[in-house]
Amino acid sequence: MMDSLKSKKILVFGTGAVGAYYGGMLVKTGYDVTFIARGKNYEALRNNGLILIRGEKKENLKIKVFDDISDHGVFDYIFICVKSMDTKEAALKIKDNVGPETTVVSFQNGVENEEILVKILGEKPVIGGLVFVASKIIEPGVVYQFGYNGGLIGELDCSKTQRVIDLENIFQSSGVDMKIVPDIKAELWNKLVWNTSFNSISVLTGKTVDKMLEEDYELIKNIMTEVKNVAVALGINIRLDAVEFNLNRSKGFTGFKTSMLQDFERGKPLEIEELVGVVIKKAKEKSLSVPVTESVYSKLKEINYTNTVLN
Repeated sequence: MMDSLKSKKILVFGTGAVGAYYGGMLVKTGYDVTFIARGKNYEALRNNGLILIRGEKKENLKIKVFDDISDHGVFDYIFICVKSMDTKEAALKIKDNVGPETTVVSFQNGVENEEILVKILGEKPVIGGLVFVASKIIEPGVVYQFGYNGGLIGELDCSKTQRVIDLENIFQSSGVDMKIVPDIKAELWNKLVWNTSFNSISVLTGKTVDKMLEEDYELIKNIMTEVKNVAVALGINIRLDAVEFNLNRSKGFTGFKTSMLQDFERGKPLEIEELVGVVIKKAKEKSLSVPVTESVYSKLKEINYTNTVLN
């Protein structure tokens, strides 16, 4: 079976920390992977290959990388690994690369990416996904991965199809702990509980996850509770212990900077609407009050504007 899977054509659209790591692990195992990158990262990848660092191990991988995908035909699997504010643009660019049997999976933050993809590509190609990978781009073309390296995938209608089984096998055979879950929407909201709290507070304080747990525990917990309450009001089958689960799983993140803090320090636009604003929007739909999230949102908007202007 693995030989047949090796014939699958895979596109990684967005070669940042997540796309570079996932794609790099698949290339190492012999899968046919094409990468889309841009700017200095694209130049470095084209000239030097992908440098993958895991712990003390450093590997230089020869990859197929382009800055445009229009002339590369149809793929079996397309991984969307751009920032959530760029999902619509990515979907429009890959339309001609999506055939009758193509599977498109969002490996992004947020809970609305799949909806955006479905609107542009239709329901059939799209499945849900999320990542739990501790990785970062330390310089153009160089990704450093540490800690856990897994993720979750699943059909949006909660069925278990051959394409998600195949994708799970592709990742597992490459050393990535990817698992199928029965309700990917619930898992996306469970991760949003973490993202809304830790990402936002990290930008406002400049702290790593372990420091926030020590010094901002109640604030983090209050935001998590508001996000969970919104999910419940929407009828999402989120786990009942979502707050406790996310607090507990954060205890091993010593020295870890959130993705939003990393973007902030580089002067990049932040996923404020996708990770914080969406909670407020969904709360209003259900006439719920989320005062702590709203307060944090206002501060983030102000600090993001100043950061973007100055950079």
